[in-house]
Amino acid sequence: MIFIGKRSKDLGQRKRFLDRRFVLGPNTLKIMVIAILAAFSLFYLSQSSQSATKNYVVSDLDSQKNKVTAEKERLEVEANRLKALSLIQEKATEKGMEASSK
Repeated sequence: MIFIGKRSKDLGQRKRFLDRRFVLGPNTLKIMVIAILAAFSLFYLSQSSQSATKNYVVSDLDSQKNKVTAEKERLEVEANRLKALSLIQEKATEKGMEASSK
């Protein structure tokens, strides 16, 4: 509030002064505390839900990584087996061996 008026000691001069009285009653304080607690609770809930969502994403990515790693190892074993068979066939033909026919 801004009050413009005359004071008894300053007659004839207009002065501006700001009324600095700000009174909080017990109900206002209770409402403010409840509002602050509600804001902090919402913040906590949003942070925890974001954390849980990220944990699910990381868990899914880890399982995909494990599947891909297992598939890679299986393919490497298969490639080595096929290389070994072709090497055996090459060595056999070099030594003059022939495939048997039954």
